[in-house]
Amino acid sequence: MAMQAAHLDPGTVPHPSTPGLPRPRRYLIALFVMLMSATIFEGYDITIFHLCTPDIARTFHLGDPAIGLIATIVRLGGMMSFFVVILADRFGRKPIISTTVLCYTVLTLLTALSTGVGTFTVFQSSSQIFLAAEFGVAVTMISEEFPELQRGRAIAGLHMIAFLGVTAAGLVYGAMSESRFGWRGMYMLGIVPLVLIAFLRRGIQETARFSALEHARAAEGKPLIPFWTAIRNCLRPFAGAYRSRLLIVASLWNSIGLIGGPTITYFSLYARRDHHWTSAQVGSAVIVAYLMGTVGTLLCGFLMDRIGRKLTAATAYLISAAAMFWLFRSDTYSAILAAEVITMFAYQAARTATSALSTELFPTEIRCTGYSLCAQVIGQICWMLSPVVVGLLSKPLGGLGQAASIFAVGPLIGVVVLVLFVPETRGKSLEDLSPSFSEEE
Repeated sequence: MAMQAAHLDPGTVPHPSTPGLPRPRRYLIALFVMLMSATIFEGYDITIFHLCTPDIARTFHLGDPAIGLIATIVRLGGMMSFFVVILADRFGRKPIISTTVLCYTVLTLLTALSTGVGTFTVFQSSSQIFLAAEFGVAVTMISEEFPELQRGRAIAGLHMIAFLGVTAAGLVYGAMSESRFGWRGMYMLGIVPLVLIAFLRRGIQETARFSALEHARAAEGKPLIPFWTAIRNCLRPFAGAYRSRLLIVASLWNSIGLIGGPTITYFSLYARRDHHWTSAQVGSAVIVAYLMGTVGTLLCGFLMDRIGRKLTAATAYLISAAAMFWLFRSDTYSAILAAEVITMFAYQAARTATSALSTELFPTEIRCTGYSLCAQVIGQICWMLSPVVVGLLSKPLGGLGQAASIFAVGPLIGVVVLVLFVPETRGKSLEDLSPSFSEEE
């Protein structure tokens, strides 16, 4: 992946109001490598829950509604990451990205040591605050530092790295689930790499765009405004100039969240309990599915920079809807496996395209805030609620598959939003796409 980053030519002429750009190619490669751990551990963490749902349910004696409720509460933690990410628009990207990995490490350890369903839920939900915040700031930094014509591929590359975390989880799951450590051992495995990453990230620099804003503030003699005033100022544009963009992009995230929520929460339980798969079969299926998800992310990045964000995203949305419906309505091993693979291929491509739009459609002053509100707060409502709804509907509708499959309608709504309301962003500078909100006023 570092080789891929090396081919992302940083020679594009920067916007004249942004000193410090373009960055040297060597630094862009180093930045990409230092930030890719955000997606590695996002992939690893999501996969643990994806794989270990039956084991966690057995440990704490949980039924479908309780599993859905835990998934919803854990996802709520990811939504709370907004209160961490928003600090990056006040204090800078670097200090926040350096802090999140340390907090996530401690809470992951506590998750492994949890003594009951209550402590497990609290620690895992809390860890998601910092994991989601880390990912949100990492995507923003990539978006701000890489040149326009390669920005889509750089963001896609960051998403692709998640496959390393997924593969690690899938490879060890079969053996770990049968050992005395069980699902707790899956969480313990990530502690040492996280500490190493925290050490390596000391070499990250503040983004040139944020530094330019801070230099302009200092040159004008303006003090750093009080914290809560800064929070209100970050949110103020969303009540005016950028409100419509906030609602549009958040609706896109919600539409694909109706794929991610049920699939990631219930696939393992659906396969192992309802169709009698072994843990090794589930682990292998998840590796293959996320491998194809990585291919989908790579293809998405290529297509975004060739044919545009809108067409790429709409295609991914449509495929994910059809595949997810097929997944939860199938009975045979081969059909379920094929549907899971195609679902993850399209779902990861859809997330990549939506992630690019989430950083491109807001100005530097509120880019982290905009991304977090869209991708991690308002845009996660459907992802958060869908698992508990599926759990409640599984018995009345005659099974987990029937309940989950109805949520395949989500991306179809997203396609309508894309076609009618989303501007094309391919090949345009961030400043042209998203003028300062002060200029808009």
